[in-house]
Amino acid sequence: MLVRVGLGQSRFNVPGLAADSRGVALGRQWVARFGALDRLVSFMRLWSAEQIIDDVAAGLRIVQVRRETGAREVILTFSVTSTAMADAAARAARMAGGQCFTGSGKQFVAYRDGRAPLGYDVAAIEPSGTSDFVLYGQDQTTRHAHLSDLPLDKLLMRLDLQRDATSAKTRRQDIDGPLFLRVRRGLGPMVVEYLNRAQRLFPELSVKATVCETDASSRFEHATSFWLFRLEGLPPRLFRVLSGTPGLDLFAPVLDHVAIAVGYHHPIHLSGCRRQFPDDKLFLFAAAPGALTVMSPAPVLVPLADLVRFVGGVNDLIPGAQAQTSAATSRALVNARPAPIAEWRVPIRLEAAPSGEGRAVATLIPWRQSSWLRSLVYALPPTALRGYRVGLLERGLLILGPGTLDGFPFGRLFHAPASGLLVPLGWTVRPAVPPELLAARLGAADGAVILFENADLPPVRIAASVLLPLEARILADSAEPGVLQISLATGKPSALPHVALSDIEIENQAVGLMPLWRLGR
Repeated sequence: MLVRVGLGQSRFNVPGLAADSRGVALGRQWVARFGALDRLVSFMRLWSAEQIIDDVAAGLRIVQVRRETGAREVILTFSVTSTAMADAAARAARMAGGQCFTGSGKQFVAYRDGRAPLGYDVAAIEPSGTSDFVLYGQDQTTRHAHLSDLPLDKLLMRLDLQRDATSAKTRRQDIDGPLFLRVRRGLGPMVVEYLNRAQRLFPELSVKATVCETDASSRFEHATSFWLFRLEGLPPRLFRVLSGTPGLDLFAPVLDHVAIAVGYHHPIHLSGCRRQFPDDKLFLFAAAPGALTVMSPAPVLVPLADLVRFVGGVNDLIPGAQAQTSAATSRALVNARPAPIAEWRVPIRLEAAPSGEGRAVATLIPWRQSSWLRSLVYALPPTALRGYRVGLLERGLLILGPGTLDGFPFGRLFHAPASGLLVPLGWTVRPAVPPELLAARLGAADGAVILFENADLPPVRIAASVLLPLEARILADSAEPGVLQISLATGKPSALPHVALSDIEIENQAVGLMPLWRLGR
């Protein structure tokens, strides 16, 4: 008969039962009873999400018992050190349909619940007799005899994997760490060649491989062999190919030496069960029932480049081997000689860029708009006058900024694909050679600038001596032609070529019923 523990109670009838600092009755052992093994697995999954199993594995036992009525049940027991640990285990056990007890030796009383926050004790101890467990429950007292122990590592290795709810949508980004690929022996050489080509296309991909052979579990079975690959940096494209090809099994790592089939998960969280998987072995959990592959010792993998079949004149390295091979199959190493060919060059041209990339760093202002520049210099800040450079060309005034060009709402804008190379904004140079190489070939050195004005004109090289700071140009005193001079007294320009502006004509036309219909055509 159960008795509720009262506040401040210090003496108990159940052996090993004692009150903690809060007055809760707690024994040295905690016990959970389950009517079937599947309920124990459900408890282990819930419990392993909160508790690291390795912390309690030293005193953990899973026992198959026979009840006095003849029914078989499963009991799990471990050493408990705190009420918080026992509460977490009790919460998971009750959710899985089990009953919880605490005590020591063979006598265990029901663990505390909502009706008895401080726990339970018994009015009198019943003799255990030949029973190994005596459990005092709410309704009755049951006795159980030990049948066999179920080691935790065997339980973990015998459980079948469960398919993920989102296995069809498994992505490479959702998996951390390297992947393992198991390939049937006959497909191994083809996969080696495929992954070797993939390494050339994806530099981040690193592949190691080896051939493994498993021992026969009985004398009536044959040993099986397969290829094993370790893939690091596998791109999503190859992940979809390898995970969907028959004969190839892809595994995602759970621990450093434990991997599970992609799209599946183990019923128990293996991340907290490191001690159950020795470091000197490699464990691969496949999707098929009971398809666990254990490699002991762990295989040594070598870089894939060492396994690629060598194609070349191997016989040339062996004395006397050329006499044993025909002239058609033997190969000699010769030096290739360049053939004389005519000069072959491709002209450079401008093409519209597919997208508006780049930022404006320069502008070319026609001479007819030079008066606008004279008015604008009065509004520019000192940093612009000091940092901007101007060059006076026959085509107009070239304004070049140290970075992004700001403050010039007119003129034709240019961006710089490379230092010293100016291309109109919205255009690009074809063929698409490296801009730095193009600038070096065209002579963009020592401060010189290569200007591509439009597609109809060849590029122009502007020497560094032509590009002077804007502040030096506007304060020039010389009367040489083409120099922008501004009188500080009157603000009137002098010594500038005169450009006649044509009259502006405005023509009004009827827009029609759908004025925007042909816009953009």
